Amino acid sequence: MGMSTSATHIIFFIASVVIAASFVGVAATAILDISDGIEDRGDMISQQLSADFQVINDPQRVSNNPVVLYLKNTGKVPLSTSHITVLIDGIDVDNVTVSSDRWMPGDTITLTINVDLSSGEHVAKIILENGLSTSFNFEV
Repeated sequence: MGMSTSATHIIFFIASVVIAASFVGVAATAILDISDGIEDRGDMISQQLSADFQVINDPQRVSNNPVVLYLKNTGKVPLSTSHITVLIDGIDVDNVTVSSDRWMPGDTITLTINVDLSSGEHVAKIILENGLSTSFNFEV
């Protein structure tokens, strides 16, 4: 009876070690995936907090057809100009030209918007591909 009890305990011990090792392998993979996701999110938030831009036009002297806006990178990181969305008075404007592909900190780019606006007050909202945006109230 002593030998069969020992054999049973050994079998249960080996089985529990195998199950524990399997659990640790699955848990470690899940923890690493979560850790990588948190690190990526932290990098993205850090870049968003370091990025900023402003429209530096005189709001009383904005040209019409085309509307020309000067944007300055006031942040600490380079910004991409490949996907800029422009809304004027809440309407998406497709016919937009940017003077440069890369936008370094401290640099100013020219945004040319081919649109004919009625005289009066307008609002332009410029949205970059990373979600950073600014609004600019101006008169034509």
